[in-house]
Amino acid sequence: MNENPVDETDLILRLDPRRTALLAGHANTLEVLVRVQAPPRPEQNGEPRLPFNLAFVLDRSGSMRGQPLAEACRCAQAMIERLDTHDQAALVVFDHRVKVLVASQPVTDPRVFYRALATVHDGGQTDLHGGWVQGAAEVARTLLAEGLNRIVLLSDGNANNGLCDLPEIARQCAELASTGITTSTYGLGNHFNEELMVEMAKAGQGNAYYSDTADDLLDKFEEEFALMQALCARQLQLAVRTPPGVQAELLNPYRSLGNGLWPLPDLAYDSEAWAVLRLQISRPVLDVAGDGPGSVLEAELAWTDLDGQTRRSPCATLALPILPAAAFGAIAEDARVIARLTELESADLQLQARTAARQGNWARVEQLLDRAKRLARDHPWLEAVVSEMEQLVIARDEERFSKESYYSSQRMGNRLAVKDEPLEEAPHEIPAFLQRQSRQGKKRPS
Repeated sequence: MNENPVDETDLILRLDPRRTALLAGHANTLEVLVRVQAPPRPEQNGEPRLPFNLAFVLDRSGSMRGQPLAEACRCAQAMIERLDTHDQAALVVFDHRVKVLVASQPVTDPRVFYRALATVHDGGQTDLHGGWVQGAAEVARTLLAEGLNRIVLLSDGNANNGLCDLPEIARQCAELASTGITTSTYGLGNHFNEELMVEMAKAGQGNAYYSDTADDLLDKFEEEFALMQALCARQLQLAVRTPPGVQAELLNPYRSLGNGLWPLPDLAYDSEAWAVLRLQISRPVLDVAGDGPGSVLEAELAWTDLDGQTRRSPCATLALPILPAAAFGAIAEDARVIARLTELESADLQLQARTAARQGNWARVEQLLDRAKRLARDHPWLEAVVSEMEQLVIARDEERFSKESYYSSQRMGNRLAVKDEPLEEAPHEIPAFLQRQSRQGKKRPS
């Protein structure tokens, strides 16, 4: 019996195979698009949004001197302006020292934060981990069981003071996320460590952004705030089971939790989170054609709703008919599955190009982008992404190319999509966090 009847607040878990059949008498490779669909956003007079418990952690090291630090403070103020008395916030700054400017408290008087931001000045080296730890302590001190608890970390530099080991910092972010405190990161300019910032956000189950210039930064803050306002489900975990003789590989860059468990992005109303599984199905499973559907995959979803309650989806099962070659060849491939696979392949080419650029091998970069361009012929968004990257290659801008390719690759593999997203360009009126942007480090065209 279904213990989780569907209502208007439930998430819908779908399994869409590349082909709706299996080939008898052979080992099969089958890609399956897993789609987690959110309900429509309620009317404005419905449920209030999730309350926020945020710690703004700002890098004030020497490299932030001048406009970068001024813009970072302006962006933090802009986000605080959007908070209300149901929310809590803290303000932490760091160079080689860490200082709490405003301890976590309800945002009853935002002028407390504005006055503190007005005192921020540049300093010394970059104890990024120390700043993050203090931000975590502030969020934990006023933890909201039924709210969004998040560290918002901004830096323009490499961590060069305190703990700097990427795997250990990422491990701590993941450990903190398991307690309900997530981490989003913002990299600014040319000099920050993009691998550290992305891994912190990935392990911390938040979001990773970067801005080419301080002027682009506010656009990223606004995108995240819009996403936080629209959230309807947090801490999503996908559980996958396969029968003997079937192996499943997740192609997206999500961190495995072991035992067939993967975290998915927090979900906003009217959106879908997605992942692609590649199933390797051994021949003994499919020895006899016409013997009824063959079950190859089971999936379940757990998430936390706006009331802080753990919810679970009914089990979704993929069972496909086993057909002889002639009948199997007549089965069309699913265009949406192909499109998502193309995005993931493009993301991999971008990572390879980034490695080549770091090695100064621009000829190899051009070869890889040429492959990406051919791959994107029927995919306007991917074409636009490659075109933007080609401009960075022409300029031989290693730092910007490295960051753009890295963030673009990650975004392609873990983005939220419009629910039932059209294969052509989505309409422009959709929220920024659902738009397929051609350049990650630049603000969106007005």
